[in-house]
Amino acid sequence: MVNRDLKLLRNIEKYSEEQIPNYLDDLDIKDDKREKFEYPLDIQVIEILNELKIREDDDDFRIFYYLDTIKKAWKLIIDKSIKCLRFFDKREPFLENNTKHPIAYGIDELSEYFEKYSNFESMLYGGAKYYRDHVVHVFRVWMLGLDCLLYNSGAYLKMIEIQKDITINNLEKISIWSMIALTHDLGYPLEKSQQIIDRTKDMMKSFVANPILSMDLSFNGVQNSMNDFVVRFMSSKMKKVNDICPKDNTKIKEEKYVARLQPKYYFKFQKSLEKCKHGILSSIIIYKLLIYFLESDYNINEDYYFKEEDARQFYIRREILRSIASHTCRDIYHLDMLSFAYLLIIADDSQEWGRKRISELYVKDDSLYEFGNITFKFNIKKINVDNEDIDIHECIINEKFTFVDGDISGLKVTLKSLDLQSKSYKELFRDGQETAKRNFIFRKQCEIIYDKDRAITYIIEFKISNEEKSRFAIKLKSSDMKQARKNFGQQFLENIYKHKVIESDKSSGDEIIYELEDNDD
Repeated sequence: MVNRDLKLLRNIEKYSEEQIPNYLDDLDIKDDKREKFEYPLDIQVIEILNELKIREDDDDFRIFYYLDTIKKAWKLIIDKSIKCLRFFDKREPFLENNTKHPIAYGIDELSEYFEKYSNFESMLYGGAKYYRDHVVHVFRVWMLGLDCLLYNSGAYLKMIEIQKDITINNLEKISIWSMIALTHDLGYPLEKSQQIIDRTKDMMKSFVANPILSMDLSFNGVQNSMNDFVVRFMSSKMKKVNDICPKDNTKIKEEKYVARLQPKYYFKFQKSLEKCKHGILSSIIIYKLLIYFLESDYNINEDYYFKEEDARQFYIRREILRSIASHTCRDIYHLDMLSFAYLLIIADDSQEWGRKRISELYVKDDSLYEFGNITFKFNIKKINVDNEDIDIHECIINEKFTFVDGDISGLKVTLKSLDLQSKSYKELFRDGQETAKRNFIFRKQCEIIYDKDRAITYIIEFKISNEEKSRFAIKLKSSDMKQARKNFGQQFLENIYKHKVIESDKSSGDEIIYELEDNDD
């Protein structure tokens, strides 16, 4: 099979050649401006991506040889994303003035932080038993998300939106995704540092009574005020208001907006910050380091009005910050598949191939992991809720595990982890207010091949929708179904899941289908 990273890189190069020119044509950028116009996936970015010399038969760890190249690409893509977003900001001079070009102020400071983040990662491999790579990971999440957005002539890219009635072009969308994907884990070292401090303190107890460490990760004073401002920003929305001319009592033509705080978002993000979750920390980091965010216009006073472009730019920045903060805030649930917050959750969770773990330093992993694909199906049906027609879409994820040496403990861990993963998705896509308006069906399927000689295969599928109860099904297949039922059937699964396992009446002589009872508990 072709190396997954190589496949994504090839797809991105193809998209840049076949689709990006069309997006540029749609924007009607003047020729003299187009030559110097910078954006993600322009020629400079593609040239750096081409420095990743990965072959089809390379393993998933080959990309780690190119950490310096990835760091260069990381900085360049963010730099060009900011420049692209500023270019299309109608309040700035770049669309009309041929002599001026946007600059991404603060990118050097952010890149310096990322370098420290990268250097600190080696320490974090000892900070947690199952710590995984987060430097190459964010780059892979970026590639995977781009592949989802641009596949099938950019079908997902065209449909994704940040707010109803807010128009953003395709290159702005690619820039928004690039900012989200490449910065979403910047706060991870700060979240994990507390665990390192706690472990150090525990170790010191062996020779120091009641050890006291002076370092802590709490915020105070002006830091709290600054953080609270960022949290309020990402927890607000714009409301359109109609001004009436006092002279003739007619409506003023220019649209005006006021900012309003959304209390539920505000409290949930506050709670996330209190727990030092790395999503909210990442949002605060980029807000403080990048002038692009520091220049954001925000005020919730009654008499503070925003123009239409002010509101548009507010939503672009809010989408970046809120998507990043939401991916580690379990209190927020998601009803819309056509959002960057949803895409980040799916791409972040799906990026499992080639992630280095500390356990690999000591024990060779006997399982082979193969990521299949993420498939989006649009407009598969239509429902009507409160006299509103809603198009329903579907997201399907496929993956595969193969246990080449019959590792029974590894099999059990994988089966259990899929149950835990399904519960995590059920929490994120849970029922809540306006659940009936959720516009997607989520489905994940995992094939597990255990010991080819015994020919034992499990196919795990879980499905979440707003029309029926969530389902976790286990399909067991084998060349010897009698022996498989005895050794790997109902009793075996109940010991793993600690739940009653029910055999479905849809089972046949070729396969047995089980479902977990009370899987919601």
